[in-house]
Amino acid sequence: MTKRSLCLIAMVACAIGAAARARAESSQGGAFQLPFYGARGWGMAGAFIVRVDDESAVDWNPAGLAHASRSAGASYLQLVEGLLIGQSQIVFTMPLERGRHETGVARHAFGALYTNLAADIVGGESYSENHMRLAYAFTPEPLVSFGLAATGFISRSGVAGFDAWGTSFDISGDLSLSASWSLAAVARDAFSRYSYDDARDYEKEPQYIVGLAWQGPRLAAEADVVRSYGSWTRVSVGAETVYFFSHVALRGGVAFLSGGDSRAVPSFGLSVRAWSERLAMHYGASLDEDEALGRTHRVSLAIRI
Repeated sequence: MTKRSLCLIAMVACAIGAAARARAESSQGGAFQLPFYGARGWGMAGAFIVRVDDESAVDWNPAGLAHASRSAGASYLQLVEGLLIGQSQIVFTMPLERGRHETGVARHAFGALYTNLAADIVGGESYSENHMRLAYAFTPEPLVSFGLAATGFISRSGVAGFDAWGTSFDISGDLSLSASWSLAAVARDAFSRYSYDDARDYEKEPQYIVGLAWQGPRLAAEADVVRSYGSWTRVSVGAETVYFFSHVALRGGVAFLSGGDSRAVPSFGLSVRAWSERLAMHYGASLDEDEALGRTHRVSLAIRI
């Protein structure tokens, strides 16, 4: 194996490890482990599976698609500060039978998300991952929704035996307990398999997430717990305001990590709406003390169609 190939493998390992850690669950990495979509949820430190009611639901909680409007969005994240390792995403959501319930919750809803992770490596080499995710939500009655998602992914590099492909499946649900309280659960990568071109097969580590949210007149809050790698690896608490003057919302939160290097990661963010509230721009920042990650900035843009 050449020196350049060894360097490429080292850089790829860094990229995918950093991507997994950027999810703020633990410091254990692996291939095809990506941060969740967009900036809004990360402004709340990742406490977002219950509150999600926009295009982000395709990734965070497919059951939340029942509350999303027809929209399209895009997101970008530089995974490691100072390095050309970025994640770009585009998403589309489509509610069906919107007027069936008085609440406006769609009985059926569909979403699609495309993700590209790209890393430029020294010597002109590169590493990339491409993910295509399809999600569906079913709401038998307004207080309960169920979601399914399937993802196909593929990686490409300049090193023989390092290209791979695979699939994964998620299951989720959410429940409205009252006018103020809601509950959600997500089994992410509940079933998965990916294979390298030298016939090595692996499974992605499943994540089991449970969240509880409260909605007040001016402020909403959520707390999530994540179980992965055989233990509880993350507890996140976040809050967001309503849109002041229908244009600006603020949010913040903190994630407590117990897997790998235990630490607390604070986050903050804001959103700005315009064009009769049809256009929304989100920003989120995570202030991680880990030297390999540091401050992570996310931006996303969505438009209701």
